[in-house]
Amino acid sequence: MFNWMHGTALALTLGVTAMGAAEEPTAPWEEDLDAFLTVLVAEHDNPYFLTPQIEFDAAIADYRAALSDMDRAERIAGLARIIALVGDGHTWMPMHAMPFDGLPPGPGFRSLPVRFEWFDEGLFIVGTGQAHAHLLGQRVEGFGDVSAEDVISRVMELLPRDAVNFASEFVAEWLMQAELLAALDLAESPDDIRLTLAGEEVSLRPLEAGIAYDWIFSGDSGYGADDWRIAAAQTPLWREAFNGPWRVEALEEAVYVQITQIGDAAERSYAEMARSAVAQALLLDEPALVLDLRRCLGGDGSLNPGLMEALVSVPELEGRIQVLTSRMTHSAAVMLVSDLEQQTSARFYGQPTADRPNHYGETNIFVTPNSLLPIIHASEYYQTSHADDDRRFVTPDVVIPYRFSDYVAGTDPVLARALQDLSE
Repeated sequence: MFNWMHGTALALTLGVTAMGAAEEPTAPWEEDLDAFLTVLVAEHDNPYFLTPQIEFDAAIADYRAALSDMDRAERIAGLARIIALVGDGHTWMPMHAMPFDGLPPGPGFRSLPVRFEWFDEGLFIVGTGQAHAHLLGQRVEGFGDVSAEDVISRVMELLPRDAVNFASEFVAEWLMQAELLAALDLAESPDDIRLTLAGEEVSLRPLEAGIAYDWIFSGDSGYGADDWRIAAAQTPLWREAFNGPWRVEALEEAVYVQITQIGDAAERSYAEMARSAVAQALLLDEPALVLDLRRCLGGDGSLNPGLMEALVSVPELEGRIQVLTSRMTHSAAVMLVSDLEQQTSARFYGQPTADRPNHYGETNIFVTPNSLLPIIHASEYYQTSHADDDRRFVTPDVVIPYRFSDYVAGTDPVLARALQDLSE
């Protein structure tokens, strides 16, 4: 669920280019910043919950003072850095086009011809076109003379400071933006991006302006998919593409419910799906249900009671509900995790969630009046746990690392462990 507004009545067809120059006037950028800050203060319940206002204002003053010496990409990065100080996972500035009709394309940075992924072991190249397939599976040791660790630190400054797990999912996407890399001093030129792989330097040129891969949130779809190669030997169940916001699969040990968006499907409501899945689980000799929320970025949290009602009234599922989470378990999905924690004996597996149980939410989108940059910002505070629950994320009962070795083998140790525990 989201709302978006434009800073002025400017036509959305105004062209956006990826290149910028320091001689561009600063006044429009200051106007954009002022316009967003006005909306943020008016609509966000507490924009200073993480960063004290005095520090926030100092960062704004530093940005204004430096604007005249910045090119376009540096100004965008600087604005993103300020927005990231708010901290919550619903307040950030995309570096890619948003998948919503009617929005301008955002920064319009050129994309690299490879996709990265940040695993517990480090940063790896996990997707390429055929021309760069020889780079698949290689670990990225650095960009230019900057180590991979420092590269990630610089990018994380542009992403929600409090929702660190959610931010870590975006790092790979941000590192695909050529002009952004130059703005962060990770490349001397956006036309020549140099990576260090296995001790050797590799040079990459970005794709033409206007062409961008759609690999956000670890996906492999969109432009160039026909020519795309991935490092994984096979695709495990949880990464498979499917139509609709959720699906129900019968496994030998349990009924598996994967939810990628909390919402109704065209043919069946969310609550009906939950009741049907529970009924299917009860047909097993030992009833069991696996709820996979690892790719669930949220949705309509007001529908969660329908799923909970289907679960809590079934004694046969006591101790037989396994919930899988990751750094993509975001927004309304974290609200569901909180409900499951409080109302069931569910056991949790995987990686910590994207957000706090008590968090600032709602996806509102403001478009800056001059630069036409979409900015996402929160507005409402959601207390889904007890008032003094100050966890930055929900840590599973059984934490299982997010490893490149599992990705490349196409295995799913999270689901495997959850099913194993059901069998014991």
